[in-house]
Amino acid sequence: MAATVGFIGVGNMGNPMASNVLKASFAMTVFDTNPKAMENLIQAGARRAGSPREVVESSEIVLTSLPASPDVEAVYLEPGGLVDRAKPGTILIDLSSVLPSTPRKIEPRAKARGVHFLEAPVSGGVSGARAATLAIMVGGDAEPLSRATPVLRAIGPNIFHVGPVGAGNTVKAINNMMASVNSCAMMEGLALGVKAGLDPMTIYEVVKASSGGSKALERIPKALIPRDFEPGFKVALMNKDLDTFNTIAKELHVPVSFANVAQRYQQAALAAGLGEQDTSVIMTVIERLAAVKVSGGR
Repeated sequence: MAATVGFIGVGNMGNPMASNVLKASFAMTVFDTNPKAMENLIQAGARRAGSPREVVESSEIVLTSLPASPDVEAVYLEPGGLVDRAKPGTILIDLSSVLPSTPRKIEPRAKARGVHFLEAPVSGGVSGARAATLAIMVGGDAEPLSRATPVLRAIGPNIFHVGPVGAGNTVKAINNMMASVNSCAMMEGLALGVKAGLDPMTIYEVVKASSGGSKALERIPKALIPRDFEPGFKVALMNKDLDTFNTIAKELHVPVSFANVAQRYQQAALAAGLGEQDTSVIMTVIERLAAVKVSGGR
């Protein structure tokens, strides 16, 4: 019999992930502080909960998707939180991108109560969440991961067991730093090319077939030329993840440079009031500095 699943935090990312778990025929209970965020899931057959406590008390596996470390620590560790209210044997899985110190605080508290805890940050943005193609970076013990794999497979086929808790969010921070650096480098190159009189799609086709290619290039036809900056991954969240990467780097005494350059662009976008838009909106910051617009040439 399929496990009963709870999902807490059904916003931009959580909602499509929860929807795909529901489509995989798992009985689901959901909670979000915004009641409207749950409506489509309730209509699809999920049960509405009035609190995180109600979710964990009725679920064998609980998934959480929350904004940042303080939110995760509050939901899991405050008196009456998920760790306190979970029955022994429950598997708690946090899908959020947080500081590695957060899962390291949660796991020993959970184990002391006979509860399993996994961190499982995801990569692929809202489009990947909708398509159920997310990459999932799991930190924690292998046995609960094995039991939870059918649920996780509903949100993405690429499930990586990367090590103990803390390792998942470390890999996620590395991934997002590299994605941000690649994107910013692509945008700088695109701005220069367009100002030099090149067609942006020519740049796209040539670099895609050459050594400078990366997934960041797909933003040119999908976001930059059509000026579609609806959030797939918000500037504010990328800035948070770059903070995480730099925090880890400081703790480990690893010198980093490119992450700091990429973060300055994220912070410039935040200062311009663009924090809730997709990270592709960084292109508009570079355009202003370069006095060029990629969708319209010079």
